[in-house]
Amino acid sequence: MPDDVSEKNLEEREKEISLLKRDLSAKDSEIERLKEALRKFEEREGGLEDERKAIIYMLEDINESTSKIETARKEWEATFDAISSPLFIHDEGFRIVRANAAYQKAAGVPFNEIIGRPYFEVFPRTGAPHTVCASFKERRKKEEGADVDVEDEVAAPELGRVYKVRFYSVKSQSSDGYNAVHVMEDITEAKRAEEAIKEEMEVTSHLLMIAEATAKTTDMDKLMEDVVRCNSSITHSDVCLSYLRDESSGVFRPSQEFGLDRAFLPFFRTEPLSGAEGIVKTAVETGEPVAAVTPQGGCAVQGLPLKWVKDARTVVVVPLMSAGHNLGLIVSMYLAERDFAERDIRVMKGISHQVSTALEQARLHRYSVDKAMELSHKIETIQVMNEIDRSILSTLEPDEILETAVRMVSRLIASDRATVALVDRESQGFKYASGFGIASIQKGALILFCDTDASDVVFTGRPQYVPDLSESGPLLPLEQKFLKEGFLSHIRVPLTVKGEVIGVLTVGSKRKAAFTPEDLQTLEKLSSQISIALENARLVSDLQELFLGTVKSLSSAIDTKSPWTAGHSERVTAYALAIGKEMGFSQKELKDLELAGLLHDIGKLGTYEAILDKPGRLTDEEMSIMREHPAKGAAILEPIKLLKEIRPAIKYHHEYYNGTGYPEGLKGEAIPLFARVLTVADTVDAMAADRPYRKGRALPDIMAELERCSGTQFDPKVVAIFKKLHDRSEIRVTAARIAEGAP
Repeated sequence: MPDDVSEKNLEEREKEISLLKRDLSAKDSEIERLKEALRKFEEREGGLEDERKAIIYMLEDINESTSKIETARKEWEATFDAISSPLFIHDEGFRIVRANAAYQKAAGVPFNEIIGRPYFEVFPRTGAPHTVCASFKERRKKEEGADVDVEDEVAAPELGRVYKVRFYSVKSQSSDGYNAVHVMEDITEAKRAEEAIKEEMEVTSHLLMIAEATAKTTDMDKLMEDVVRCNSSITHSDVCLSYLRDESSGVFRPSQEFGLDRAFLPFFRTEPLSGAEGIVKTAVETGEPVAAVTPQGGCAVQGLPLKWVKDARTVVVVPLMSAGHNLGLIVSMYLAERDFAERDIRVMKGISHQVSTALEQARLHRYSVDKAMELSHKIETIQVMNEIDRSILSTLEPDEILETAVRMVSRLIASDRATVALVDRESQGFKYASGFGIASIQKGALILFCDTDASDVVFTGRPQYVPDLSESGPLLPLEQKFLKEGFLSHIRVPLTVKGEVIGVLTVGSKRKAAFTPEDLQTLEKLSSQISIALENARLVSDLQELFLGTVKSLSSAIDTKSPWTAGHSERVTAYALAIGKEMGFSQKELKDLELAGLLHDIGKLGTYEAILDKPGRLTDEEMSIMREHPAKGAAILEPIKLLKEIRPAIKYHHEYYNGTGYPEGLKGEAIPLFARVLTVADTVDAMAADRPYRKGRALPDIMAELERCSGTQFDPKVVAIFKKLHDRSEIRVTAARIAEGAP
């Protein structure tokens, strides 16, 4: 082979060897790099092993803690559900987040219908959160160390239960807010026991009162007065009547009443019970209390013809018995249907036994007195006359006196008519006042002296007896009318007060010669009783007029302290009385309201005239002095017991309905009703009248101001009534004007 070829191959070989060396060097570098990576991986693997071991240890701790937490949670839930009282937790939106089994049972709905709903829509259903649920509002106090523990009583009518609810504030784990825990303690039985004890104490108290009354008196009327009052309280009846048995006639005579409308008193006092039928007969025969439910619309129970007792739905007759002998009855009436438990019957029997024992003692006492009087007819007359005396002297109303007297005449004297006519000297005649048996003469009718020979009784002061009108010769118009109606005989006796004949009591019959000398004596005694009762009524009326006159004079003195307030109290009183009548106030309430109106500014007696007459706005000090007058007025009247009922009206007549008035800032219904009426009446007159610093307002402005301030300054109901009276023209606002230049 040529040299040049060998040399060429050698060079190629060297190049290949060079390339291989270079490649080998690269491989060695890669091997070193891989060895370093392996070394680092081995180091990292060692660190990961340590981390793995640490994580394993940590997981073991977590599992152990989780197990303990789960155990604690289960124990807490078991304890929570084991609590016998209903218990729940709500969030700040009052939504239930947790409730125990007792709460679920009381609510009667599944848990899935409880959780997430407002608690007041679940149980008890109150429609809104409890007003004392103040846990959230007071949570800051808790953070500051105050003990937040609020409680309230909540009723659950659907279950007939009452709960004492305690509220506790707790911090929520899921947010920065607060939850509240409600613990409901069932206190129903405790409340019932408390009410039962209270009722038993009340019953025992009244039974003791009856026992004390029966032990200390032999006066059957006083005894029965206490009995009907206490019996009404014990049995919770709306009306309680007592009757005593009349031995001679066998009927039950009215004795005492409690709760009966005064309009029906004359009927009660004059209508005895026969006891021959119905529940009265059953009660007398069995000696046991008997109850009956009346038909709707009035008392029509057989044996109790008391149709004038309106709306009675349940009637109970309790006989008063002693040794099988009937002494009387206690009749209790209820406006609603009523069931009676065994306890009620035992109480009624206890009352009956106590009263019967006392009545028997009183009856024996009266019997011994009656036996000493010998004549049974005289005894009857005296008994009836005593009842008449008691009845007509128990009232100060002339109409009641006369109505009761004439109705009782038939118990004394067999008659077909009885009338009382009062003398009207100014009209020279009689005014028919009361009576029965005459349909042709209306109450209040005027009969001239010249039209009746009853005028002879007035002019002579002596009784008149006519045995037969048909044989009495020429008759005057009134006597002709009597004869035409079939009346043939009559007795007339004068009613005399301090020597002056003030009226004539007449008893007539459709039989000739129907009356005896004893009847005349009885009528003379009765006329004396009526005269005394009328005179007592007149004296009381005069005293009342004197008192009212004194009050009016004092009111006038108050108003004349300033020309700007002259007549103010009388106008305020007129407005107040109009409102009171529309609101249905009783006569007693209207009289009290009249006094309150006349004296409402009596506290201004201590206010300087310079303030009352000041032509400009009052300073704060002057206004403070003016605002003292309601309290001063009440203090001035405090020593006068007769005015006790009206002092609150005077003290609070400047209170505002929204609580911003004075002197005490009373609000709404807390302000006495009289004061709310006077506030409207007083403000109307103040707005209508001239004042030193302004002219009085026109009536449209006044009505607009009342409407604007209704609910803030004024009671809306009183404003509405005033507006109604104004719209019907039944009230007229009088503006008090002061001439230009007046002080």
